[in-house]
Amino acid sequence: MRTDSVKAAGLALLALPILAGCVHGGSEMTAIPARIDYVCAGQRVLPVARSEDARVAAVLLDGQEYRLVRAPSAAQEKFSDGRLSLYLEGERAMLEDNGRVLLGPCTSPVPLPTYYR
Repeated sequence: MRTDSVKAAGLALLALPILAGCVHGGSEMTAIPARIDYVCAGQRVLPVARSEDARVAAVLLDGQEYRLVRAPSAAQEKFSDGRLSLYLEGERAMLEDNGRVLLGPCTSPVPLPTYYR
């Protein structure tokens, strides 16, 4: 009888990693809200608003609003108008002007939720 209990416990322990894989079943992603004010080096604020479909992002820079469109990138998200480029990756952001960093590193002032995809 004791051997059966040991076998059952061993099988239960082997099943745990398999079940854990089912729960998370993908890579962890950060849920970036539609509007967030990133805090950058020098305590500068980078307000970013994304469209509902995440194809356009608007940034406010020195009182001027710039609308940037989604562009291919190795980063989680990149938006650009050909001159300004906004990179969003999890809780981090960076704004460039023709490859020169204008604002960065920037971080979310609050932790952003994550999900599995």
